[in-house]
Amino acid sequence: MSRTGYGGLDWLKFAAALLVVANHTSPLLSYSATGDFLVSNLLTRIAVPVFFMTAGFLLFRKLTGNPLTDRKAVQGYLLKIVKLYAIAIVLYIPLNLYTGYFSDSLTAYSVIKDIVFDGTFYHLWYLPALLIGLLITCTMVRFLPMNAVLASAALLYTVGLLGDSYYGIMHNSSGLTPIYEGMFKVFDYTRNGLFYAPIYLAMGASAAKQPSPARKPTANAAMFAGSLGLMFAEGMLLHSSGIPRHDSMYVFAIPATYFLFQWSMQWKVPASKRFREWRTWVYILHPLAIVLVRGAAKAAHLERLFISNSLLHFAAVCLLSIGMSAFSVWLLAIIRKLKAPIRMWITTPVDKWITLRK
Repeated sequence: MSRTGYGGLDWLKFAAALLVVANHTSPLLSYSATGDFLVSNLLTRIAVPVFFMTAGFLLFRKLTGNPLTDRKAVQGYLLKIVKLYAIAIVLYIPLNLYTGYFSDSLTAYSVIKDIVFDGTFYHLWYLPALLIGLLITCTMVRFLPMNAVLASAALLYTVGLLGDSYYGIMHNSSGLTPIYEGMFKVFDYTRNGLFYAPIYLAMGASAAKQPSPARKPTANAAMFAGSLGLMFAEGMLLHSSGIPRHDSMYVFAIPATYFLFQWSMQWKVPASKRFREWRTWVYILHPLAIVLVRGAAKAAHLERLFISNSLLHFAAVCLLSIGMSAFSVWLLAIIRKLKAPIRMWITTPVDKWITLRK
């Protein structure tokens, strides 16, 4: 199946990027605290799992079993992520300066910890998590059967759950608490590439390597809705009990993501390269859009509309994020066109240049 056959994934990932924006802007807070909790704290928690699962699927579907070509494909994908992460780190240096990141408390250790695990800005943790998660998943896929990969990734996820939404269950455990406190000196959260990413990447790899179950779209939609409802109940129960340390990882996020992914593969929508390219930059740029919207609203004395009104604030941030993303994609395309002649000039042998000039 060609890449153009996955139009549903393009639309799903773009919608997931907007859910990430919702997580950071609380769109319903002006209207209902409960409704906003369901959207901003629970519904949005399937966004990053969708990113991970689709990344695993699209990478592993390219792998043929040939060690040499597969290694090149994985290395090329990892290099793209590293470049994107480097760009994002540099891009957010001005905001880091503004927020006081480069304070006296900054140390070489804290910088390394942020780069490797936590991200140098609050949303950038996803990129190192993707890198680490892919390294773990690719290693497991190489040496283990797929069922063992999924089981191992699920075990890692369970470890992560106890440091995240289920932290209160083991917090007073004399055996586990010191272990987790030690881990939290290395990274701030267990929703990282070690514990969070592998299960969803492995699910994507499994979907790429094994035929999908023959279910009707309505069945996948119903299973997704049921799993999402159970995740809502799970999250509300955990929060009402005061158990979470953080709230990124839920048990029922796993089936919700799986059935949503399977359902999206059945959507009869055209593939969208535009959505595919914009999605990455919406994720990268939306915190900058939040700052710009708030700054512009204050300068224009429109705080009541675009700050106090949470839904309008969310809409404005989404529109600005999409506009900035479209501009970024356009600018990168121009840069690539300008670099192509230079690259050709550098890589073309002298004798070929002589032939071309003739």
